[in-house]
Amino acid sequence: MLLGILGNVADTNEASAIVKRLVDALSPGSYVVVNDGANTNQAGVEAAEVRGEAGDPYTLRSPEQIARFLDGLQLVEPGVVSTPRWRPDPDDEPVDLGVFCGVAQKV
Repeated sequence: MLLGILGNVADTNEASAIVKRLVDALSPGSYVVVNDGANTNQAGVEAAEVRGEAGDPYTLRSPEQIARFLDGLQLVEPGVVSTPRWRPDPDDEPVDLGVFCGVAQKV
């Protein structure tokens, strides 16, 4: 589970290499979960800027960049989406956040 972790790695290639090393160590049938901040929400972008100015940078990525961390794995429906939209309660209307997640299986 990579929950709010990858944004702490500024270089996307390095973050991808970390995910690959972790996935390579998993047995087939294992699942990987990625949940990370996205650059889709102005309030989130501003918060990341403030955090960076305070000396604790966090790299927001596009939903497509977040999805690429799961390349080569079998995505579980509904894929990589705003976190509240990942299998929401049918009685709730999810609100999009600047955080995206996905679950995928190593086959």
